[in-house]
Amino acid sequence: MKRFFKQLLLFLLPFPIIAAILEYEIRQIPNPYKYKYEWMQNNAADVETLVFGSSHTFFGVKPEYLQGKAFNMANVSQGREQDWFLLNYWADNYKHLQTVILPISFFSWFGQGLEYGSESYRCRYYKIYMDCDLYSDFSIYNLELFNWDTAHIKLKKLFDSEDEQDFDEYGWGNAYKLTSKDLKSWENGTEAEAAVKRHTVKSWDYIDKNIVLMKHIAEFCKSHNIQLVLITTPCWSSYYDNLDKKQLDRMYELTHKFQQEYQLPYFDYLKDSRFDADDFYDSNHLSDLGAVKFSKILNADISSL
Repeated sequence: MKRFFKQLLLFLLPFPIIAAILEYEIRQIPNPYKYKYEWMQNNAADVETLVFGSSHTFFGVKPEYLQGKAFNMANVSQGREQDWFLLNYWADNYKHLQTVILPISFFSWFGQGLEYGSESYRCRYYKIYMDCDLYSDFSIYNLELFNWDTAHIKLKKLFDSEDEQDFDEYGWGNAYKLTSKDLKSWENGTEAEAAVKRHTVKSWDYIDKNIVLMKHIAEFCKSHNIQLVLITTPCWSSYYDNLDKKQLDRMYELTHKFQQEYQLPYFDYLKDSRFDADDFYDSNHLSDLGAVKFSKILNADISSL
């Protein structure tokens, strides 16, 4: 029996070693979370404008077109909880931070939290690469290999020398290029239909939670003499014409109430007619060309405050 267990141990021993090597290799692959954390570690004292939020600002706001030293801290599906954590993380380092840009999307006031949705696997990126204490060291979010669907895709990048980074030096997501737009789903409206369905919530039970998080952000900015700017990014008519009216009305009601409470500027570009089809990658995200146009417009509006 002892011989059996000894042989079994020798047989199993390579597996944790291989797993540890794979985990290490995955963590060396460049990703926006790791890059943004390291950038802020080095530049938090000098940064003047920070952009937070989800994919709408990650792909939509190019900091190089904003005044002063600006950086994009948004990420795909990033929620208010992550926004607040990241803003507060470098609280003791800010010396020149003047402006925080925060998006209000159709779904922003209603989200339950990143860890409860279909993209909960993204929580590990905050835990592993951004020193996020929202998740336990003993949770499934502390290892890349706990989600093989994403881990194996990243491992492939180790052998792809031509693989491009999907973000630029300012933290902007550069993957939504007009040249790669899916014209078929754009023209037949299937993408817009799916996006509207995905963003329409079944419950309003989490509004209070999001209000609290928003107040944390607003109070932080107020106490540090930082201008908090609320924006709603541009979308195409196939998206905004089909949004649930009750949810949209509630979104605006909550936004205007919050805006008035803290005396904040709010720029609503949802139906802005200055944007045409080529400015969009899909129905609710700007293309690389649209992001340049939008960032210039946004900069001009903020500069006029």
